Amino acid sequence: MHRFIIFILIFFIISSCNNDIDLNEEWKDIPVTYGILNPKDTAQYIRIEKAFSSVNKSALEISKIPDSLYYKNISVKIIRNKTQSSYLLKMIDGNQDRHVRDTGIFANTPNYLYKIKTEDIELIPSEKYTLLALKHNGDTLTLSTISLVKDINIYLPYSTDKPVNLMYISNFNINWEGGDKYGYFDLFIVFHIKEKNTSTTNEWVLKDYIWKVDDKISNQKYRIEGRRFYQYLQDHLEANPDIARKFIGFDIKIRAVGREFKDYIDILHTNLGITSSQQLPVYTNMAYGLGVFSSVNIKEMKGFFIGNIMDDSLKTGIYTKNLNFK
Repeated sequence: MHRFIIFILIFFIISSCNNDIDLNEEWKDIPVTYGILNPKDTAQYIRIEKAFSSVNKSALEISKIPDSLYYKNISVKIIRNKTQSSYLLKMIDGNQDRHVRDTGIFANTPNYLYKIKTEDIELIPSEKYTLLALKHNGDTLTLSTISLVKDINIYLPYSTDKPVNLMYISNFNINWEGGDKYGYFDLFIVFHIKEKNTSTTNEWVLKDYIWKVDDKISNQKYRIEGRRFYQYLQDHLEANPDIARKFIGFDIKIRAVGREFKDYIDILHTNLGITSSQQLPVYTNMAYGLGVFSSVNIKEMKGFFIGNIMDDSLKTGIYTKNLNFK
């Protein structure tokens, strides 16, 4: 998340050189917001910072001063529109909450975020939610309303109670419904493999290998050619005769991304080609400022295991025969 917010801040600041937003007017108060709600996560985080300028100092110099980045005495709330329930987020230092900010042109200490535990807020897929930030005097600093991404249902020709047997020329077909039809989908396969380095220990260690099969998928079906399973393992596992392996199984994960984030990505790339103009596009769905407020939803199907055909291909096939599967 933090690499993206650093980029988005740079982008908004550079983009704001157009006639609509003039950062050289010091009186302008321009909040820059980033927040992606995820009902499947343990906590929700919102970042709100300042777009800044000075007639006496360069932007790079100001970016190192925390007081130039963060607002003081603001309240940040998420409101469930259906019930008008309001949930107040707590300002924290992300560096102390396992969200260390990357080094770069911006000050990374402290790293102020606004947090709420997911168990303390009702996040209902497909319902509308509003992010509202208020100044200390009660005036609105920024706000945005979105619909949370719908739940996903996955449909497969396979089930977790029967073995999967994929040959190189066969296909693994995945279909699903839900998500945001105006957003996009990312598809992952998580392989569970036990490994043992026979030169140093006799203990098996369970390791997970996450294969990002594809991203920014626009439709709700995907076909994976069987050989790609084996090619991924060939490319990401070390061929070492001292490392013995056992294939335990795999999971499927689909991440649905909301339309707001997709729109930002699309607009960002529409004007960055070799024939583009010099004017960078600006996207925001925040009122009274810039930024992106959106949501994601994740569906996992766990517990797939392989049958004799795949087991034999792992042990003796052209792609994985040197990976020492037992």
